[in-house]
Amino acid sequence: MKNIFSVVRTFITIILLSIFILVSCDDSKPTDTKKFNSKLGKFNRTIRNVDKTMDLMDTMQQEIDKVENNLALGKIDEKEARRKLEFINNTYGRKIAKSSNYHPANGLPQWAKNLGLTEPQGLVLDKDFSQITSENNSVEGYNSITLVYNGKYKKAMEQAALIAKKAHIPLTKEYRNARELEKKYGDMILKGAIYMNFELGKKDNPRYNIAITIDEDGTLTISAIDTQKLSEFMGKKASTN
Repeated sequence: MKNIFSVVRTFITIILLSIFILVSCDDSKPTDTKKFNSKLGKFNRTIRNVDKTMDLMDTMQQEIDKVENNLALGKIDEKEARRKLEFINNTYGRKIAKSSNYHPANGLPQWAKNLGLTEPQGLVLDKDFSQITSENNSVEGYNSITLVYNGKYKKAMEQAALIAKKAHIPLTKEYRNARELEKKYGDMILKGAIYMNFELGKKDNPRYNIAITIDEDGTLTISAIDTQKLSEFMGKKASTN
């Protein structure tokens, strides 16, 4: 858990640096003071939001540490520890998501539909955890979408399979093997599923990396990102340093 928090802190720092570069390196003329002040105001609001998020993360970690310490001391059993950790994740995790989600998504944008993606039926979109970026936004510079849906496990599995089939997104090798073993032996080997059109570290991945995942609790997540535009955007930011 602490490693995850460290990654999140690093990610937030990168976002702040990118926004700061846009503000400090703006070549606006003196007559563009209003535009500059607008950017500066946005930067200051972002700083305040990040501070709030960091405080929530610290509090969440403290609560997690308490549960883990009580489990280690034998004050609670594993079942009680899981219940408490789930409660912490559902409360603090959602607050963190709300405070750090600057562009909540309401559904699939047209560019994602053009990739063959569709939205699941019978599941509920979780707007707190769903977010979008756009290549038309100078601060973001690339298209990406993350949609999180909640529902029953069976329905999520069915819908994910349909969405993946329409978009031609294959099941990952790990889960293909698990499904084959389940058919052979009749026992569930691995709950959930992951569909991906790319492989980590592979050089000839498609421009848009797409993943469709289902967790054990029935949470279905659709994500897509324009890796080419992301690379170009990061390259431009690096060249301005």
